[in-house]
Amino acid sequence: MNLKEFNSLVDLFFHQAEKENSQTPFLEWLNPKNKKKFTWGETSANIHKLAKVLKENIVDGDRCLLVSENRPEWLIADLAIMLANGITVPAYTTYTEKDYKYLVEDSQPSVIIVSNDEMHNKLKNIIQEKGFIKKIITFDEIQEADYENKYLNFNSIIKNTLNENDKIKNLTLKRNSAACIIYTSGTGGNPKGVILSHGGILNNLEGAQEILKPLIDKRPIFLTWLPLSHSYEHTVQFAQIAVGAKVFYAEKIEKLLDNISEAKPTIMTAVPRFYQNLYNKINMNMKK
Repeated sequence: MNLKEFNSLVDLFFHQAEKENSQTPFLEWLNPKNKKKFTWGETSANIHKLAKVLKENIVDGDRCLLVSENRPEWLIADLAIMLANGITVPAYTTYTEKDYKYLVEDSQPSVIIVSNDEMHNKLKNIIQEKGFIKKIITFDEIQEADYENKYLNFNSIIKNTLNENDKIKNLTLKRNSAACIIYTSGTGGNPKGVILSHGGILNNLEGAQEILKPLIDKRPIFLTWLPLSHSYEHTVQFAQIAVGAKVFYAEKIEKLLDNISEAKPTIMTAVPRFYQNLYNKINMNMKK
């Protein structure tokens, strides 16, 4: 695959989705209390369905705040935002209400997407204060959603019928178009937003592609657990697409070893400290 041929990350996904069998498993969350599985065909259709709703509520270049743990809907929401010509603003689930307030005031998102009640509770006061927020979308059902016509649930959206005319064909995205705004944890004050372009991420993928080539002799299996709100794992997400991987999302860090046993990944990405800790743990077990 020549990544230089693609104008955007959206182009990359749909190119790969067309190559794959629509029934081939793609995304799976290893959460026994909230099992989620999507094939390539389901993922593609759900991106179109969510993008249609987003397009009705944003203008080109609008920011969309995404607050969720790693799960299949994260990838779907990210690509739907881009397809609708929006800009994803990922945020860590560990942020405080004060942190979210700063992010919302700085990025002024038209849409906020959250995963569950816990995340919604951190943001609901901010949502009620800010008139520029047009829609709130949740992956799971939430207990309280008193926003008049502002609230939508992801599961209701993907139940909609997808007609050919509903599919957005975004021909305006270029390699220099903004894909996302990543907020770095500022050591000297508030976090700083860094704009990453479609081309910048695609360029990073070219290097990753060369590294992955000798490691792949069949469909790779990834287990992702680093936060997708971090620029590294966010880029890895598109590497998974480019190589047609099966992607498992870890339930949580405390269950990582169990998830490794269940998913049997052929490739994992992590920071050096993780591998050092894993090495130490293996050595300790061998000495027992």
